[in-house]
Parts: sequence; C-alpha cells; structure tokens
Amino acid sequence: MGDAQKNHTRTVVESNGEKITQSGNSPEEDENYHLEYDELVYEEANMANPKINLETVQTIKSLNSEIPDKFSGWGLSSTIGCGIMCFNTWGSNAAYALYLQDYINNYIFPGSREISFAVIGGLTFGSGVILSPFINYFVGMIGLKPAILVGTLVQFLGVLLASYATKLWHLYCTQGVLQGLGMALIAVPSMVIIPQCFKGGPGGKRNLASGLMNAGTGIGGIVYNIGMEPILTKHGWNWALRTQAIMCLVLNLIAILLIKSRDDKVTPVYKVYDMTVFSTFGSQIMMLWMIFTLLGYVVLMYNLGDFTRSMGYGTKEASVVSTTVSVGIIYGRPGIGRVADIIGPIQATIIASWIVALLAFAMWLPCKNYATAVVFALFEGSLMGTCWLTLPTINGAVIGLRKFGIGMAMSLIAVGGSGIISPIIGISLKSGGAPSRSQYRNPTIFVGCCYLGAGLALCILRGWIIVRNRLAVGLKTEDDRLKVRVPAREVLLSTFTWGNDKV
Repeated sequence: MGDAQKNHTRTVVESNGEKITQSGNSPEEDENYHLEYDELVYEEANMANPKINLETVQTIKSLNSEIPDKFSGWGLSSTIGCGIMCFNTWGSNAAYALYLQDYINNYIFPGSREISFAVIGGLTFGSGVILSPFINYFVGMIGLKPAILVGTLVQFLGVLLASYATKLWHLYCTQGVLQGLGMALIAVPSMVIIPQCFKGGPGGKRNLASGLMNAGTGIGGIVYNIGMEPILTKHGWNWALRTQAIMCLVLNLIAILLIKSRDDKVTPVYKVYDMTVFSTFGSQIMMLWMIFTLLGYVVLMYNLGDFTRSMGYGTKEASVVSTTVSVGIIYGRPGIGRVADIIGPIQATIIASWIVALLAFAMWLPCKNYATAVVFALFEGSLMGTCWLTLPTINGAVIGLRKFGIGMAMSLIAVGGSGIISPIIGISLKSGGAPSRSQYRNPTIFVGCCYLGAGLALCILRGWIIVRNRLAVGLKTEDDRLKVRVPAREVLLSTFTWGNDKV
C-alpha cells in the first residue's frame, strides 16, 4: 500500500445523501490500484491487472491487517506446536514401513497375507481422515484444543493396545482404526491454525510457515524410523509400539500448550456438509487432485523400504532408505513453501508433482543398487508431499476462510478414501515370486501416472481460479464467490496460459 492510502481520509456521499468517511486512495489512485496476492485470500479477485473500488480496497485492507504474519509470539509458538503435531502424526506413521516389513518377513501373525498388513496401513492413514466433516463439526462443538486433546488420547490408546495384539483383527481395530482416528483428530483441526496466523503470496509467510510445520513430518519420520528400528530388533514390535505411544502422548500434550487459534477473529463455520462448497467445481477438482496425489504418495512411502529389500539388501538398509524420504521432507517442504509464496501454491505444486512423476520413471524404474535408491528417496521425499503444505492455501483461495474447515473436510474425504485403498493397490500391483526389483515395476509406473494426473488436475484448477476470480470482481461475500458459474471453455483456455496470475 502507498503512503497516500495510509495518510488521508475522504468522505464519500452516497446517492441517498448518507456520508461515509473512508481512509485510503484518491479516486485516481484507486483506479490504478493492484491487489496484492495476500489480499486475494479474502478478495479472490486475481486478475493480471484488477481494478477495484475504494470500498472494496478498504474492506480487504481491514481484514488483511488483522493477520499477524509474524514469526514471533503466538505465530511462532503455533508453528512450532503444529510442527510437533505433524511429528507425532504423519511422522510417526512413516514408521509403519518398519512394522510392515517385520509383520511380513518374520511371520508375526502366521497365515496372514501381505495384503492384510497393507490394509492396516491404509486404515491408519485414512480411517480417521475420511471422517473429516464430522471432525470439523466436533471441533465446532467442543473447541479446537479439546478436540486435539481427545485425538491425543485416542492415538495413545490405539498404539498402546496394538502392542498387546494377538490376532490380526486386533491390529485392524487398534493400529489401524483407533490410531487413524486419533491422528485425524489431531491433524485435521491443526490445519486451520497456520492460515489464520500468516498471509500468503509475495511478502507473506503462509506457505513458508506451512513448510516449516510440515518439516515436523520429516523429522518425525527420521526419529521414529531410526529410533524404533533398534527397539524392534532387540525387544520386538510390541515394545517398539509402546515406546512410540508414550512419545506421541507426551509431545502432543506439549504441542497443545503451544498453539492458539484465531477463531474469534475469523468466525469460521463448522458444519458437516455445505451444498454450496460441495457443488463448487473448484472443490470437486481439489478432491480429484488429492485422490491422484494420495494414490501415488502412499504407495511410494510404504513400499520404498521393501523395494530395497527386494534388491537383496537387509532391514538396516531398508530402514535407511525409508528414513531418507523423511530427510528430504525436512529441507524440501520449507523450500517448496517459499517457492509457493513467490510463484503461487498451485503453480509450485504442479511443478513438484511432475518432477515426482519424472523421477519415478527415470530413477525408480531402472534402479538397481542401494545408492540410487537413497538418492531417489532423498529427491522424492522433498517433493512428493507438497500437497500437505499447499492444500490449506489452495483451499483458502477456492473456498475462503469462513468455510475453510468445510472445504478442507471435503478434500480430506478424498485423502482418507485414497489412503485406505492405496496400500492395497501397491501390494496388489507387486509381482509374486522370488524377491527381485522387477516386482516393483508396476507400482513404479502407477506412482508416476498418479503424479502426472495430479499435475493435470491442478492445471485445470488453476484455469478455473483465474476465470472465477475475474468474474467475481465486485462480489463482496465468500458465498457469492462460491456461486459464480465458470464457463468450461474459458477454463480450458486459461489452463495453460502463463502471465501475471500467481495462483
């Protein structure tokens, strides 16, 4: 904003004679005013050269100025707290690759098939997340921190009880469903905190903060993979699970003390279902994007360790490869977050998705040795989970902040459903017979195709947002913008155009 906006006021006389005093640009300055990217989170009028009226500028300025956008105080504290929760949810879940190998290779539950253990991994990932609309409503009923506390206790019970399992269905109920529900009760509510505390776009810190938060997933993956492996080897899977349960409980309780939401400022809507949100094409294409991404993501995450074993290496080498994925997450997600703030979250995610697909075909498919597997895991780890840090920002651009939770819940239904079935798909695509790297040819091709599809879905979403925002200029409420009908022909014409649109 220029000094003219800050240092003078003027009175506008409406047609009914009422006087309204406003501070900001002169009419000439207003005519040439260009929206900043972070202001588009509220106005969503993203055009190459948007011209808007003074009243709209003042409204946006007021809303936007309320976002702290500082790595200090509660902003910094909440980022650390959310990072710890990522550490103990998706980070700890990365260690399931260790348990999966142990269950399969040491015949922990005799008579069980490999696909049965893949189902457990799918339930852990998706059984709770698929209930996101109900979790969103639950948060509205009891509050954000109490909901996360409930999730912390449920996750603790799920992992602890799993350590006493004697039958396969015990693991389904505990390590699968109960742990998955607990993780979702922690992860889903925490997703709204960063967008409330930081602005997006050039000059904003939202995607950088999301990247730092998501780096907790990588650190957790390293700690839980490296930390649980010797316990599992020396004392068995039972004690590894008990140790993991206690660590998650203590650290999540600390995280709850560190976070703070701004629900009193944003006044979010907590509903199980909203027809306006669901019927919006942008919401539907976001779900398609997440389906493609999660189908590839989970297959890649859960199978790299066993792929390493199929080349003739041992448990230690397989654990290192799985851990290297988490190392990539630590440096990759903050870096991608910064890039997303500069060029736009959708454009950054398209590039990341297509690089993941390219590496799957160019490195994983011909991989023949341990060194290549490590380098591949490092590269893929830095990029394959880009959706986790850009989804909140993209959702805010499509849905807005008041119904942010509803929009996230709709996308997370796709995450949950895909997360449940993708490990089963990965195991089913694996060829039978003696262990060899050729067993993973079909899963590799599947992962590459999924990420190609994810990038294409985002190209369509990008075109839709550009056209929708052009048509939405002048609309003042988020509900009005959600109801804008966007012609398919214009979306297709804008899908691959490159200009000043940072979406």
